[in-house]
Amino acid sequence: MRSFILRIKSAWRHHEFQVYVFESSALKKFVVVEIILGYLVYKTAFYLSHNDLLAGASSWAGTEGVKRLPVLIRRIAGV
Repeated sequence: MRSFILRIKSAWRHHEFQVYVFESSALKKFVVVEIILGYLVYKTAFYLSHNDLLAGASSWAGTEGVKRLPVLIRRIAGV
Protein backbone atom coordinates (compact mmCIF):
# COMPACT_ATOMS: atom_id res chain seq x y z
CA MET A 1 0.00 0.00 0.00
CA ARG A 2 2.86 2.35 0.79
CA SER A 3 4.38 1.91 -2.66
CA PHE A 4 1.02 2.67 -4.25
CA ILE A 5 0.71 5.92 -2.30
CA LEU A 6 4.26 6.93 -3.20
CA ARG A 7 3.57 6.24 -6.87
CA ILE A 8 0.44 8.42 -6.75
CA LYS A 9 2.34 11.25 -5.02
CA SER A 10 5.18 11.10 -7.55
CA ALA A 11 2.67 11.26 -10.39
CA TRP A 12 1.36 14.54 -9.01
CA ARG A 13 4.86 16.02 -8.94
CA HIS A 14 5.56 15.33 -12.61
CA HIS A 15 3.45 17.60 -14.73
CA GLU A 16 3.45 15.64 -17.94
CA PHE A 17 1.25 16.19 -20.92
CA GLN A 18 0.18 12.87 -22.39
CA VAL A 19 -1.24 12.48 -25.86
CA TYR A 20 -3.15 9.38 -26.88
CA VAL A 21 -3.42 8.61 -30.57
CA PHE A 22 -6.29 6.57 -31.96
CA GLU A 23 -6.55 5.33 -35.51
CA SER A 24 -9.75 6.44 -37.17
CA SER A 25 -10.41 2.90 -38.40
CA ALA A 26 -10.28 1.59 -34.82
CA LEU A 27 -12.67 4.32 -33.72
CA LYS A 28 -15.08 3.60 -36.57
CA LYS A 29 -14.92 -0.13 -35.83
CA PHE A 30 -15.72 0.55 -32.16
CA VAL A 31 -18.67 2.77 -33.04
CA VAL A 32 -20.12 0.31 -35.53
CA VAL A 33 -19.64 -2.86 -33.50
CA GLU A 34 -20.18 -1.72 -29.95
CA ILE A 35 -22.74 1.02 -30.31
CA ILE A 36 -24.75 0.40 -33.47
CA LEU A 37 -24.68 -3.40 -33.52
CA GLY A 38 -25.12 -3.59 -29.75
CA TYR A 39 -28.16 -1.33 -29.96
CA LEU A 40 -29.70 -3.37 -32.77
CA VAL A 41 -29.14 -6.67 -30.97
CA TYR A 42 -30.56 -5.18 -27.75
CA LYS A 43 -33.69 -3.90 -29.46
CA THR A 44 -34.22 -7.20 -31.28
CA ALA A 45 -33.78 -9.26 -28.11
CA PHE A 46 -36.01 -6.90 -26.14
CA TYR A 47 -38.70 -7.12 -28.83
CA LEU A 48 -38.56 -10.93 -28.74
CA SER A 49 -38.32 -11.45 -24.98
CA HIS A 50 -39.66 -8.23 -23.34
CA ASN A 51 -36.98 -8.65 -20.68
CA ASP A 52 -34.31 -6.00 -20.06
CA LEU A 53 -31.87 -8.37 -18.39
CA LEU A 54 -32.05 -10.93 -21.18
CA ALA A 55 -31.82 -8.22 -23.83
CA GLY A 56 -28.73 -6.73 -22.18
CA ALA A 57 -27.03 -10.12 -21.94
CA SER A 58 -27.90 -10.83 -25.56
CA SER A 59 -26.48 -7.48 -26.61
CA TRP A 60 -23.21 -8.21 -24.81
CA ALA A 61 -22.99 -11.76 -26.18
CA GLY A 62 -23.83 -10.61 -29.70
CA THR A 63 -21.16 -7.92 -29.86
CA GLU A 64 -18.53 -10.21 -28.31
CA GLY A 65 -19.45 -12.91 -30.80
CA VAL A 66 -19.07 -10.56 -33.73
CA LYS A 67 -15.68 -9.39 -32.44
CA ARG A 68 -14.42 -12.98 -32.10
CA LEU A 69 -15.93 -14.27 -35.34
CA PRO A 70 -12.79 -13.65 -37.50
CA VAL A 71 -10.66 -15.69 -35.08
CA LEU A 72 -13.15 -18.57 -35.19
CA ILE A 73 -13.19 -18.52 -39.01
CA ARG A 74 -9.39 -18.59 -39.11
CA ARG A 75 -9.33 -21.57 -36.74
CA ILE A 76 -11.85 -23.47 -38.84
CA ALA A 77 -9.99 -22.68 -42.08
CA GLY A 78 -6.68 -23.64 -40.50
CA VAL A 79 -4.89 -20.41 -41.37
